[in-house]
Amino acid sequence: MISKYQELKKIINNAYAPYSKFKVAATVETDKGWFNGVNVENSSYPTSMCAERNAINNAITHGAKKFKNLYLLSSSKANDVTPCGACRQVINEFFPSNANIYVYSSDGKVKTYTVKELLPYGFKLKGK
Repeated sequence: MISKYQELKKIINNAYAPYSKFKVAATVETDKGWFNGVNVENSSYPTSMCAERNAINNAITHGAKKFKNLYLLSSSKANDVTPCGACRQVINEFFPSNANIYVYSSDGKVKTYTVKELLPYGFKLKGK
């Protein structure tokens, strides 16, 4: 069986990162299966899209309603590259607070965080 790390290694080179040279790949586990995303930069940086949000948007496009875990790989050798603030808020919107975020380094080292650890005071609507 292929590991999530190996799957992410297969898609990370699809990332479009000509400006930062920092590639990221993400996979989300949902009630509808697994969905991937990579970062896509733009010369107008605010219009760039992170891998995590691309994976989440891909899952939503395909009808996912329940999000379970997120797997993240960056081109960095460090495994402490966590989602940016915008991604943390989007993750907080769709994942339960105890969902796991697995962060891999380029050489396969992994650290695990919960959504609550990454964004302890994230905004959620009541009842969500």
